Amino acid sequence: MGIFDKITGKEAKVKAEAEAKAAEVKAAAEKAAAEKKAAFEKNMAEVKKQQEAKVAEVKKAVEEKLAANEAFKLDVDGKWGPLSIKAAQHILGVAEDGICGPETIKAIQKKVGAAEDGIWGTETSKALQKFLGVTVDGVAGPETFKAFQTWINKELGF
Repeated sequence: MGIFDKITGKEAKVKAEAEAKAAEVKAAAEKAAAEKKAAFEKNMAEVKKQQEAKVAEVKKAVEEKLAANEAFKLDVDGKWGPLSIKAAQHILGVAEDGICGPETIKAIQKKVGAAEDGIWGTETSKALQKFLGVTVDGVAGPETFKAFQTWINKELGF
């Protein structure tokens, strides 16, 4: 065995050790990557589960609100009677008694931007008509109340 054979043998040993170390590092990196991927997938599954739960919660809330509002759904007939008044009161957050008294009128006036005096007059009718996008003539007749009933139903989710 010559001197070159000894060096070659050492080099081969060093090379083999380096290759083994490289394989070890590669395996560790692959293991770490696989663990990170598994953790990511687990986190994503949890996020998806939480999102699905939130969607179900929102859907249930909407369904419950619609069910609760079903009693207030109006026929759009242009008649401003107790059912229409009660539905408006429900939306406006005032006592739901079906009577269009000062409290209800003030709530309507506030909603449509009229002076809040609790008295329904020409200015309240005009403000309501402007709010609803119908002919502004100061007379709250069937056209105005059909539009108001349509708005009420929309606010109720129908």
